[in-house]
Amino acid sequence: MSHSVEMRRSALVVGVRRAHERAMLLQVGFGDAVTDAVDIEELGARAGRIAELTHWLPRRRDLGGLQLDLLAREAYANGKPLNLNPREFSLLWRLAESPNHAVSKQMLIHDVWRLGFVPETNSIAVHMSRLRRKLTFVGLRGVIETAPEGGYCLRMDDANDGREAFTLEPPRPAVPPASTSAGGHAVL
Repeated sequence: MSHSVEMRRSALVVGVRRAHERAMLLQVGFGDAVTDAVDIEELGARAGRIAELTHWLPRRRDLGGLQLDLLAREAYANGKPLNLNPREFSLLWRLAESPNHAVSKQMLIHDVWRLGFVPETNSIAVHMSRLRRKLTFVGLRGVIETAPEGGYCLRMDDANDGREAFTLEPPRPAVPPASTSAGGHAVL
């Protein structure tokens, strides 16, 4: 239980002999739990399934004073609704996917508008201006920055311990290293 919810969700626990212990591990949120007699091909398939499931979108994203609810398609700043239109919410959700890292205009056009090319329009700039105005109104002035390369960045100090330089490619989530729990089970 000392592992975070996010870590448990993506962990495969190996070497759990008793069925009730495996059931308990699944109930507390581990991705899977198997005995030590598991075949390597099955172990690989189970690990692959867990890896696929970790790419599902979360319902909420909390970044400091900013909360995003994907199901309601609404954003809140310190509990106050921002009343975003669908495109503004999609832009903010995409920026919140990789806080403190710039997202290029091309990636925003691809991910939010679902276009394979960047049209000659100022639509992104217009939407970002409206979004910035709404964020400023609720006390989050300056959280969306324009990157020198022309993309945008959601700058949230609480989302990342260190201030990093702009990078157009957000870091990919690393596979958590294997560790051993107090019960002697391998956690992958």
